[in-house]
Formats: sequence, C-alpha cells, structure tokens
Amino acid sequence: MTEKVLTWDEKFAACDWSKKDSIVPLFPDYVQEQVKVSKQKNVSKAVNIELFTMKTPYGDQTLLKDTSLILQAGKRQALIGNNSTGKSLLFHNIIDGKIRDFPKHIHVHHCQELEGDELNDTVINTVVNSHPFRNVLLKVEPKLQEVLAAEEAGDRRDSIKVNLEWVQGQMRAISGYDAKERAEKMLRVLGFDEYGQAKLVSALSGGLRMRVALCMAFFINAELLLLDEPTNHLDFPSVLWLENRLRGYRGSFLMVSHDRELLNNVCTDILLIEDQKINYYNCGFKEFEKKKAAEDKKKFDEIEKFLHKNQNVDPSTFLGRQKADKKAWSEAYYQRQIAMAGKFTFPVATPLDNAEKDEAGNPVTADQISLINLQNLRFSYDPKAEKPVFIFNDPISFNVKASTRCGVMGPNGAGKSTLLKLLTYKLTATDGTVTHHPNYKLAYFGQHSTAELEPELTPAEFMLKHFPDETAGALRNHLQKTGVGGSVADTRMKALSYSQKSCVVFAKLTYVCPHLLILDEPTNFLDLASVDSLISACNKYKGALLLVSHNRDFLKKCATSFLSIVPGHFLSFSDLKSAENATYTFIAEMEEGNSSAAKSALANNPGGGSVHAAQVNGGKVEQKKANDGVLSISSSGASKPVAKKVAAPVVTYTVNEKVQAQWTDGKWYGGVVKKAADAKGNYAVLYTAYGNTALLTPAQIKKAEAAAAAPAKK
Repeated sequence: MTEKVLTWDEKFAACDWSKKDSIVPLFPDYVQEQVKVSKQKNVSKAVNIELFTMKTPYGDQTLLKDTSLILQAGKRQALIGNNSTGKSLLFHNIIDGKIRDFPKHIHVHHCQELEGDELNDTVINTVVNSHPFRNVLLKVEPKLQEVLAAEEAGDRRDSIKVNLEWVQGQMRAISGYDAKERAEKMLRVLGFDEYGQAKLVSALSGGLRMRVALCMAFFINAELLLLDEPTNHLDFPSVLWLENRLRGYRGSFLMVSHDRELLNNVCTDILLIEDQKINYYNCGFKEFEKKKAAEDKKKFDEIEKFLHKNQNVDPSTFLGRQKADKKAWSEAYYQRQIAMAGKFTFPVATPLDNAEKDEAGNPVTADQISLINLQNLRFSYDPKAEKPVFIFNDPISFNVKASTRCGVMGPNGAGKSTLLKLLTYKLTATDGTVTHHPNYKLAYFGQHSTAELEPELTPAEFMLKHFPDETAGALRNHLQKTGVGGSVADTRMKALSYSQKSCVVFAKLTYVCPHLLILDEPTNFLDLASVDSLISACNKYKGALLLVSHNRDFLKKCATSFLSIVPGHFLSFSDLKSAENATYTFIAEMEEGNSSAAKSALANNPGGGSVHAAQVNGGKVEQKKANDGVLSISSSGASKPVAKKVAAPVVTYTVNEKVQAQWTDGKWYGGVVKKAADAKGNYAVLYTAYGNTALLTPAQIKKAEAAAAAPAKK
C-alpha cells in the first residue's frame, strides 16, 4: 500500500513543535540534507561526478557523454561552449534535480529572467520573499512562540524553547531579520527608489526585470549561483555593479556569458563543453583563449600528419576507424574556422549619389557624404503636457556621415534608443530637423528585431519571402554563412533559439549591403564565437556604423568615436575611456579602490531611467515619474539629478582663461577656455583634471576667482 505524501500545510498542522525531527521536514530539501550531514566531518561543498552523460529532453541527442562534472567550492567559474552544446540545459537539470549523484545539501540558485508568478508582486516583495528557507522560518518561528506561550511548565516547554532558539539562530545565519533593509539598499543602488520598489514587476521592462533577478540572486546568497547570460538587457552601470558583486561573492558561481570583459575580470576557472566532453582550465579567460587556440592548432596539425601517413588503411580496422574519427574532427575544425570567418559578412554597397559641396564648392569625398543629419533637435513623448518631460530638452545636433563608426553609450532611460528611433523615422522630433540622404540604404538590428519573424515560417521561406527575385540556392548559401544551415534552415522559427533567430535577422539585413548599419545591443544571446565573428564583420564592413552596446569589448574594437548621452548632456568623444568617464562619474572612484563607489554606482549615476531637472520644461518636478517605474524623488537620495540651469549675468571669457566649469553632476571643476564664444554665445572649455572638452553655455561657467571656494575634484 502506497504511503500518502503529505503537503507542506499538512506537515505544518501535524508538526510536534517539541521535536526538532518533526520541524526539519518543513524546511527546503537542501536544508534538510544539510541537517543530515551536519554531524559528519569534512562535508564538501564541491561537485565531483564521474561518467556524466546528458541527453536532450526528448532523448534524441547526446550532448555530454561519459565526462566529469566538477564544480569546485569557492570558485568563480565560466561555462564556455558553442550554441546548442547544452549549457542552459545543464543549468536546468541541476536546478530540477535531474543529475544523478549531484550533492543534495548544496544550496543552488539559478539567476534567470523573471516570468510567471514572479511578475505578480511588487519589486521589493519579490526580492524579500525570494529566499526559500527564510520564507519557511517566517512561519515556523511565530508558531513556536505561540505554542511556547500556551505551554505550561515541563519538559515539553523546555524542548520547544530550545527549538525556538535554534530556529532563531537559523534566521540570523541567513541574515533574515534585516532582509528588507538589505533588499532596499541593493535596489536603490540598481536605480529603484521608493516608488520603483513599490512598482509591480510585470510593469517593468526586460532590463529592469533582470536587475530585480540579480538583486534576488545576491539577496539569496546561495552556495552555488548559476548565471546564464546575466548581462543581457543591462546597461553599463548595472554591468559594473554585477562585476563588483561577483568579485566579492563568497560562494561559488558558474556563469555563461558573451561579455569578454566580464569574463576576464571575474572568472578564475573555465569549463569548456566540446565534443560531448567538459574540459577544465585552471586559469582566467584571457589565458584560456590563448591555450585553447594553441591546443586546437596543435591537434589539427597532428591529425593532418596522421592522415597523410595513413592514407590507405583498411576502414574496417581499428586504425581505419581511428582515421575516420580524426578526419571528422579535422574537417569540423576547418569548417568552423571558415564559418566564423565568413559569418555576418557584407556584400559591396552601391555607391551613393553625391550632391554635397565643401566650402570651396567641390563635391565632398565619398566618406564625408551625410546619411542622416539631425539639427537643433528636441524631443518629448508628450510635449503638450503642462510641464512636459523631454528626453532631449537642450537642442542636439548629430550628423551621421558615410565614415561614421560611433559607439553610443549612456544609462537606461537617458535616450539612446530614442535617438535611434528619431534617426530611423520611428519617432518624429518635437523641434528641429532630420534630413536623410535620398537613396541610402539603412539596416537596423534592434533588441526586439526577432519579433518580426513569423513563427510558422522556416528561415529559408522567410528569406525567399523578402527576396522573391533571388534563387533559393543563393539565399540558403547566405543563411549558411550566418550559421543557419542544414536542417535549421528548414525548421520553423518558433522552434529556433533566440541566437538562431538573431542570425536569421542578420541574414536578411546583410543580403543587400546597407550604407548605414545600426546595431542596438546585438550581442545579446550570441555565443562568444559569434560575437567575435560579428566584431570581425563590423571591422570589414565599409559603411557607417552606429553601435549601442553594454559590451565594452565590442565597442572598443568596432567604434572609432563615442557618443555619451545623459540627461542634459549630449557629448562626443574620440576614445572609449573619456566617454565612460563623462557618462558614468563613479568610474574614477571605483578604479581608485573606493569600495563605497561600487555600492553607489547607479545611485550617483546621472540617468538610469530617472527624470532629471535638465529634462523638464517649465519648472522643477518634485516627484519625477520615469519610464518603467524607476523614480527619482529629491528626498530619497536614490539618485542625483543634474543641477537646474540658472540664468547668469552676461560675462565674457577669453581664450586660455582659467575658469570654473559645471559638469554633469552639477558640481564645479577647474577648466580652461579653449575657444571663444560661438554664434550662440557658448564656449569650448577643457576640464583640466580630466582632459575632456565640452561646449558650455555662459551659465555653466564662472570666473575662477568667483568660485575659489568650490570643492575640488579628487
């Protein structure tokens, strides 16, 4: 006769509160296992499973065969492998308890995008209620107190009191009593003040939901943290916050990421999935890449020598079978190199008509032809409001030429995506002009471009629909170059991974070469090899590039100029470091080792989704509601708005005159006038401490002697 399995509520109702053995079954499984092994000596927190095999959920394909699964305690490990090798499935199998002999006493948490029931509560409640053990203790502790108060003197009362003290000790061990305070601190740093914390998670954008998921992960503080592409949808300050958190993580983590900078900065060990095996490298990611490239080249050369030596062996012999295996590996390696070199390649673009003249009246060179020219542009989503909030309040100008290769950076909510939409007719400017070249071709890959794919079509059918005059063979060949070949080209879109769908979109964009390619977070969900291939393709591409990305390696290798967008400022720089320092004022403090700067990276960051005084037309807003529910309230201290501009007396300045100049944080720093006032009365000022030059209004400049008491920047 099968014994009835009690529900948690039934166990709670039937619990003998005087017996510890009756309370423990109420705890999560991993805690129950920890109680069981607590009396044993030298219980390891490591995972060491031999002859490990893993198949796809339907069992139709073996992804890992007779390999070892080793996860060392206290290690910061990266999991590397091509798409479809089983990285995400391994994470799910660990969490779902589907891996035989995986230690049950290890507390594992899988950090992933929130969905389902996790979207139905407020941000603060979602984080505070995310710890499974604390949730149980919150019910057990008051029940023990209630039973203890009702119990008369005797042995049972003493046992209940001991159990209550034990439960309270468990709560203190996981910092359960100050949970809300800890959650609020992390959320404030990630851009959520009181209003944002009270917002429903379902009302947030994907990027803000990912911030909540990361906050939950570090709040839970599991012994093994699994991170699958944690930087997707994050802006640059959030990535820096994540990087600092991972550096100081006390447990172990295993991370899948396409962000090479993040891998370089936080990981000490590498796990590589290849040829149905997990290979282990006790080194950082940068050294791993060198070792792996050398190993592959050496193996390829050795196999080529073996094949040359054994050209005529009998296929039925052991040596013949060995030759077949080695030949298959060599051909796969060679094809992989060819595929990566040709992935995301662009054909030659059609030359543009050139009606522009330079100052001497001669036609401008081909690389100086203007493709999109924004002049004196202002934009608000609701310009007719009583006090409209402008994404761009001060007029901006930006000329995209045929030679432009610009990386666009700035916190979420500052206007990066809005700028791209203004450039591409998706939004209409409130004021100013947007002029397009009459016959240039534009290709735009956005964060949601895969939504245009029809789920019932195959990639081959999709390409034929958009290029009906082309042959099916030519379209399939182009799909093959982007990694969508073989059976994948004939698989319905709804069955493809996000990475495969992204490659289909790239195939469409690159079949006819554009003159301007706009990429908005293109590396999300691409594996490292595909990111490298995209970098290579962008560098070979001859047209204009606008790149929005939180991937520092991608920006550094592909862009030659950088646009910094923060509320109230729209500045251009020739190098990434200067753009970072102008965009995120906390970077210098972090590099100097100021730990408090890491904790307040977003709180002190201009932008981050909050509405600032520089964006408000018609007066200061006391309670400034932002998109996605991130709010900056002046009394909360959650973020520092850019100081409101104050009209200044008419004062003139001379070239090389030392002055005090206002920066994006509203403070005044030493500077030198480099260019006299232009037609609008604005001066070019060099910030002497940083080497950055900005065009400032007279209201943003003071005579040096008039501001002698101003605090100096460290």
